[in-house]
Amino acid sequence: MLLAFWGATPVTGHAQREQQIQPAREQQSQPQAEDAPYSRKFFAQLRGVFGRFRDSDLQRAFEKAQPIQCSELVNDKGEWRTVAFFNEKRELGDWYRTSFDEVKNDLTVFIFKGVCRGERGPVQLTTKFPVTETVDAYNRGAIPLEEIDINVNAPVRASFEPATQAYSFDLPYLFLISRQDDESLYSLQPPLLAGRDKYATDVTDHWDCKSVTAENVTYQFLLCRTMTMPRNPAARRENRAAPFGASAYFILSDGREASSAVKLTFSDDKAGEREIEDASRKAPTETPEVHDGVAWEQPASDEKILDIVRDEFRLRFNPQTWSGRIGSPQVLAGRQLISLDSAQSNAGMDYCMWLPASTGAASRLLEPAASEPVGYLVTVHDRDSQIPTSITIEMSPSGTVSLGKLQCIFPRASSAVGIGVDRWTSIVGSHVILEVRP
Repeated sequence: MLLAFWGATPVTGHAQREQQIQPAREQQSQPQAEDAPYSRKFFAQLRGVFGRFRDSDLQRAFEKAQPIQCSELVNDKGEWRTVAFFNEKRELGDWYRTSFDEVKNDLTVFIFKGVCRGERGPVQLTTKFPVTETVDAYNRGAIPLEEIDINVNAPVRASFEPATQAYSFDLPYLFLISRQDDESLYSLQPPLLAGRDKYATDVTDHWDCKSVTAENVTYQFLLCRTMTMPRNPAARRENRAAPFGASAYFILSDGREASSAVKLTFSDDKAGEREIEDASRKAPTETPEVHDGVAWEQPASDEKILDIVRDEFRLRFNPQTWSGRIGSPQVLAGRQLISLDSAQSNAGMDYCMWLPASTGAASRLLEPAASEPVGYLVTVHDRDSQIPTSITIEMSPSGTVSLGKLQCIFPRASSAVGIGVDRWTSIVGSHVILEVRP
């Protein structure tokens, strides 16, 4: 038995064919205030989580995942969305969301509600799936986004199973899409408006969900294993091993950064009551700095340089340390800025070289507002027998005359793919600031 998600939600089960709703032209690409949870930092962490699971044994990864607490499931609106997919049979597909628009245009929602009776208490789950017929009509331009029909299923019980340490639930809302030989294809998305009440009566979609925890992961991610199973308990108990590829794995997220808050209240005769708040509590969101009338922010320390330079980014040279030096070759190493003539080689040490095109041209990089925007050309070289790994960024206004280039060398790295912001910062310090659009 195969399970398929059509339309905005990709196909799952044995195969995964993603047919995303195309973004509406009139919609803005930037999140509004109410959509703020899905930030750049969220997608950076999702990319890291996806990469960690992509080449791993998914069954083993699921077994090692940690249980999620009831209060985390129903936190705030309790709305979780599909942000990544894997099939244990890798050739059948995997994907992850890369932008806010992709999340916003996915109309499938998992809503956990209820009052937690302890951190392992049962909750109610309501699911929403778009009707494929109307998704196709939207993608053809026949109807606006708000006219896509959504099928809202009756709530089911999601309960904690001690044996698997997971929250488990069944979605008996499957539609038979096709049948060929001994294989049947089912979908949680109604294919047609007229067929919304024709649920398959012999199968259900079983889900087990656990929390994804890892170093530097601060957002809530659920790793869910799902499989289409017979509704008949006797058929489930038959000693038949599921075929390889029958299990699919989704990552769900509510898009919100996890936080902890511990409040201790005590009193004494002199001070009265005082409150102490836990230092691990999430700090208020910082407002991005504005340079040249445009909002920019520094990326998270665990983001990868090659991921950042695929998007809109910029380099800012600190005028306080570069004044009088921007026009001559310089070396950056260990957060220090040293003239090329004075620099000493240290085998195996990461470093960057600033090579200006000319004194006059390079000085434009220190101007508070350049007359022309600066363009960037990024060249990457992975280590071979003669040349070490390097990332070179050449700067020029509007792609014309070169202002200079910053060449960063990583002698111990076999590839530039794993070079992160933290490693970059350990070289350049505050002398060169890497910024991205929020």
